[in-house]
Amino acid sequence: MEMIKVNFADHICTITINNPPMNILSKEFREEFVPFMEELKGRPDVRVIILTGEGDRAFCAGADLNEEGELTPETVRLFLEEDCRIYDIVNEMPQPVIAAVNGYAFGGGFELALACDLRIMSERAKLCAAGVKVGLVVGPTRLVRLLGEAYAKEVILTGRTITAEESLQRGLASTVVPHEKLMEEALEWAKMIASRAPIAVRHAKDVIQKTMEFNWQDAMTMELDAFIRCQETRDHKHAIESFFNKQTPSFEGV
Repeated sequence: MEMIKVNFADHICTITINNPPMNILSKEFREEFVPFMEELKGRPDVRVIILTGEGDRAFCAGADLNEEGELTPETVRLFLEEDCRIYDIVNEMPQPVIAAVNGYAFGGGFELALACDLRIMSERAKLCAAGVKVGLVVGPTRLVRLLGEAYAKEVILTGRTITAEESLQRGLASTVVPHEKLMEEALEWAKMIASRAPIAVRHAKDVIQKTMEFNWQDAMTMELDAFIRCQETRDHKHAIESFFNKQTPSFEGV
């Protein structure tokens, strides 16, 4: 069975984790997903990526516990590095990645949702780091960077489940919609981003993600450098011309 389903339309790539009912992150999934994402990096025709789970139960319920149970002190770090590559590659994609969270996002699924740039959630979505429930540590680094130390401690140390509504209140979700409207809503967000100047979108994502790594002056220098690179593009010049002509610009990514 193929572990991912893929659809391309309107500069948007929709990827569905196809390992129902809980869409766990198996070895087979890693071996299919990571190379596919590496290939997507070099595709300028893909401007936005949507990531979701097959079925109505789970976005992704995390790692395969059978695989985890077979680990030894000698093999555990390699397993973790391979597992983290799933989340890291989502985070490092030049295109924005939207998580359409259609159900449970537990453990590694929680990490995967956090690695995405935006999270559109079904009202049925439930998120949980889950690590402390099974004697492990899951999710603190990404959650601290997204929402701060205090909230990360509350969620990680208790291992409690976060509802879609709480996710919205805390800023983890961009919006929450009825379950049957989830993909329609995710596509609307993706189309909005895909309609913007793609070179500028990619530079903006890069600057935002790197800002926390630098002091204020270095971060501002990086931002201004990105502005300068975008200012030289055809898309920018076309957008200015369209503005004065009262027209809607059509961006080509050049």
